[in-house]
Amino acid sequence: MSRFFVIILVVAALLFPLTAAAGTVPSAADSIGRQMDQQLMMRYAGDDPDMSKKQRQALARSRIMIMGTTPADINNLEAASPLARQMTEEVSRWLVNAGYRYQELRKGSYIRFDRRTGELILTREVRKLSSARGAGQAILAGTYVVSGDQVRFSMILIHTTSNEVLAKGAATVPITDDLLPLLEDQAPGVGKVPTVHTRLQ
Repeated sequence: MSRFFVIILVVAALLFPLTAAAGTVPSAADSIGRQMDQQLMMRYAGDDPDMSKKQRQALARSRIMIMGTTPADINNLEAASPLARQMTEEVSRWLVNAGYRYQELRKGSYIRFDRRTGELILTREVRKLSSARGAGQAILAGTYVVSGDQVRFSMILIHTTSNEVLAKGAATVPITDDLLPLLEDQAPGVGKVPTVHTRLQ
């Protein structure tokens, strides 16, 4: 009987790191989402006495459209790893679950924002979404740096019409065996190029 328990304990000990690692990226993304949400709510939730705090926050979130791009390698802003793309997916999941509107930008290979008008230029026409009642369009961008046994992500939300930083969040992801393939480059010294490029002009 004791041999059975020893086997169970050994198997559990072997599986625990994999289980813990599988949750590190979503946990880091949740932390980033919460940080940005808190900053946005301080800015946009208002103090209407006819509404509860929860109602004000829900309304504010529903008026904010966020567009996502892939975080870039801080040492090479033209490159990004699969882990960076996964971080965008996880942060956007948190934002959508919280009630924000989210627009996928992978429909075009090149995206440009004009500082004067905030118009979004894609391979096709996209309606301007900013309004007097809402926060307007914001773009989710960021960088990451790989150092030793961890990856540090710094994400920001930028107001597209003013280039103002609306919110910032950061989190660290430990590098585990199961995450190593997500950091690998296509060739030595060359990162994978993001599918979406953003340029403010």
